[in-house]
Amino acid sequence: MSVGGVLIAILQQVIDGVFLGLFYAIVASGLALIFGVMDIINFAHGDLVMISAYFVWLISTYLNIDPLLSMLLVLPVLFVLGLAIQKGLINPVLGKEPLIQIAVTVGLGFVLQNIALGYFKAEPRGYPNPVFSGGISIGPFVIYESKLLSAAVSVLVLFLLDQFLSRTKLGLAMRAVTDDRSSAMLMGINVERVYLLTFAIGMVLVGVASGLWMEMGQVWPYLGTSFSLVSWVAVALAGLGSIRGLAVSAVIIGIAESMGSLISPSVKMAVVYLIFFFILWFKPRGFFAKR
Repeated sequence: MSVGGVLIAILQQVIDGVFLGLFYAIVASGLALIFGVMDIINFAHGDLVMISAYFVWLISTYLNIDPLLSMLLVLPVLFVLGLAIQKGLINPVLGKEPLIQIAVTVGLGFVLQNIALGYFKAEPRGYPNPVFSGGISIGPFVIYESKLLSAAVSVLVLFLLDQFLSRTKLGLAMRAVTDDRSSAMLMGINVERVYLLTFAIGMVLVGVASGLWMEMGQVWPYLGTSFSLVSWVAVALAGLGSIRGLAVSAVIIGIAESMGSLISPSVKMAVVYLIFFFILWFKPRGFFAKR
């Protein structure tokens, strides 16, 4: 391959990596919100994305509609499901030893995996005719409509989340609880209500991620494992306290993974983790941590 061809291939991977990173930012945003406000170690996050993707697939297949429309129908269900999970499983272990929290959330993840495996089997499922399935040629580059749409929706949702946290009463209450729970309680903030709504909103973000994923790819019972790992890397890389920092960190991860696939698809995640360890060696609190 000529030098020009190599440069084109690299730039194509960078473009794909930016789009992938913006999607990862949405995947990680729910985890970052819940972990930042509630200080709960949720190892079931990726599996919640996975089971939500199955919800989207079921509705799309049954009603024969695009996954993005199915996502809009799934979001209210996930909000209610988030309320139930927080009230029934998460709330009892808040403030407990981290090992207890890990056991509960890992257990929830295993339950979701086995439900998916028992009901849907191991065969990947995807919607066969998404509306945005073509590609746009710009010179030597190809931009896939589904990835472009995912990036646009991700930017919009991240912007709205940032505005919600900085301009609404509930968002400011979440920030106050994040900074100092005891002081927030003294100021009259209902911390239990904030926790409840935080987890529910986190589940809505999970639903957005699942809808975007089903527009681009397929779901299988173990999909959540990779999403969990990427989400934790993005949150650790960014640090707590900045949605914009999370987006930048997720884009770094997306580009690293995409560039790693040029070497070999089997080592692309290894590249991500090498960069992760290298950066945290020098910035252990992440790039954009506010606390």
